[in-house]
Amino acid sequence: MNNLTPFPWHYFVRSVRARITLVIVSSILTFTITQVYTDYLFPKVIFLILGLILFSIIQGYLRILPVRKILAKIDQIQVQLPHNKKLNIIYQKNEWILIQEMLKLTEKYIQEQSKQIVEQNTQSQIVLESIADPILIVDQFMNCKQYNTAFKTLFIQGKETKVFRDEKLWKIFDDQKILKLFEKAKRKNKVTRLSAHQIGSQYYNISITPITNKENKIEEKNIGLLCLFHDVTDTKLSEKMRVDFVANVSHEIRTPLTSIKGFSQLIQAQEKDLPPMISTPLERIVFNIGRLEELFNTLLKLSVIESNHSIERNPLNLTALLSSIKANLTQKYKKNFKVNIENGLTVLGDPKLLEHAFTNIIDNSIKYNNKELAIVNISLESDQKYDHIKISDNGPGIPESDLKRIFERFYRVQGQEYKNIEGTGLGLSIVKHVINKHNGVIHVESKLQEGTEFHISLPKQQV
Repeated sequence: MNNLTPFPWHYFVRSVRARITLVIVSSILTFTITQVYTDYLFPKVIFLILGLILFSIIQGYLRILPVRKILAKIDQIQVQLPHNKKLNIIYQKNEWILIQEMLKLTEKYIQEQSKQIVEQNTQSQIVLESIADPILIVDQFMNCKQYNTAFKTLFIQGKETKVFRDEKLWKIFDDQKILKLFEKAKRKNKVTRLSAHQIGSQYYNISITPITNKENKIEEKNIGLLCLFHDVTDTKLSEKMRVDFVANVSHEIRTPLTSIKGFSQLIQAQEKDLPPMISTPLERIVFNIGRLEELFNTLLKLSVIESNHSIERNPLNLTALLSSIKANLTQKYKKNFKVNIENGLTVLGDPKLLEHAFTNIIDNSIKYNNKELAIVNISLESDQKYDHIKISDNGPGIPESDLKRIFERFYRVQGQEYKNIEGTGLGLSIVKHVINKHNGVIHVESKLQEGTEFHISLPKQQV
């Protein structure tokens, strides 16, 4: 490394050249005047001196133009400096001293800023290391800038090529789903998430948050992304065990239930040969076996819905689906009811799941309606992002105290008038799960003796 102080050769050459030029011009003019003009020589010499002075002034002005630019830049820098670090140009008589002092102050200020940046990087790294989950920070060009030990252990160690900071993101991840998630977060400049994504033998909830910087206090510019990998392997395995347990129990119990129901119906067919006291208990046995079958079928449906973390959403003719549901319910109920369906309903969703959801809502609207004619109205409104479906009825309504709990499992609306109405308390729980799987929103509005309205909003695009 060269420790010699740099010499300003360009400035030195220009200074010497200017002086040499002045000497040559003055010599030529002096010689010319002395040779050509012999009379009145003194006034001509005076004019020559004045001309040379004017030439020197013009040449000196041209020479100070670069210094003038430097002083203007110093004035701009002073505005950006803290108040206690500003230089007072008024009290500086020598511009070169001013430039020298400014350079010293700027050097000191840069050193302080560099020290603060190092301290901030150290603090941010300590914060990253204190978080047990893997964390990665990339810039807007998808270069890996910072990560913690958990991320390094999970994604970097064991690779064939050693990965350093500032490497491209695609050199670490060969999972296209993760790379697309980064691109989506960068493009939309908003938080994007991926639930229960499998990486090796582990499952992670991945959350990517844009790091933004406001330019001109108006426009937000994406300057990077922060990605958090939250390990949900234990939760995923526990959930899978729970779902498998419910499915297996439901499946295994249905077999003996079917056998019991068959034998009960066989005994019931011989009712004329049975003692009178056996008839009523036998009817209750057959009835409760039917309720158990319905309960386990519903639990099985719920477990299947919960086990699917992603669904295929396709354009669906909702009018045709609702008409099919209406036909099925007509065979189920002997009471008078009317379902008004708005024509031309088309949404994006899974047909089987939405059939479960809408069947449960319409079935409840008919089942709990105590009027002579139960009426259910179904309509659709759309905006740029969502399809809004409204299902309303003219039933007795739901008490305000129950509205917040109707989507809970096994919860049933309280009241003497509802005790004789059969149900598992799982129908609306299934509805809630189905709408959540579609990344939609559902809420209920109800007034006693005026009816109930279910408002469902389904995204018009894949989320």
